[in-house]
Amino acid sequence: MFRRILIANRGEVATRIARTCHRLGIEVVAAVSEADRDQQWLEEADVVSVIGPARASGSYLDAGALVETAVHHHCSAVHPGWGFLAENALFAVRCAAAGLTFVGPSPEHLRAMGDKALARASMKALGMPVIPGTEEPVTDLEAARAAAEEIGYPLLIKAVAGGGGRGMRGVDAPEDLREAFESASA
Repeated sequence: MFRRILIANRGEVATRIARTCHRLGIEVVAAVSEADRDQQWLEEADVVSVIGPARASGSYLDAGALVETAVHHHCSAVHPGWGFLAENALFAVRCAAAGLTFVGPSPEHLRAMGDKALARASMKALGMPVIPGTEEPVTDLEAARAAAEEIGYPLLIKAVAGGGGRGMRGVDAPEDLREAFESASA
């Protein structure tokens, strides 16, 4: 069991994690941006550590600052919550390299989930049902048109490396395919 956990997130997710930790007798260090330093949800934390500016890229997405803060406060684990760095394999590796447990999937599983083609192939290999789609990534518009004709409309175009809805476009009809494909590919 952990003695102290750094929560690498904010708001509702941080509150839920902190309450669960306290029920388990685990101390909570909340890593926060300067903009969040006075938020009500921080009442759930045992320690509050400001890790950077309001902009998420300088705080909640700063893997180095989060790991450094966890080590500084003698945490044994980092809980990413959801969003931000929760699906970042490199962050999980950095936590492990610093002697911290990443509360979430292993870096290998995060990498597999991050590559949508690999994730689909893995699910099929395990006998899990998958929705109709291409077996390999489609790399150009003509291949997308051929696949769309075979699958049928409406369909969803998903970027191989997209996450959190990025690179995902719905296509209701053939005339919408070009724009959706180009947008998802960007």
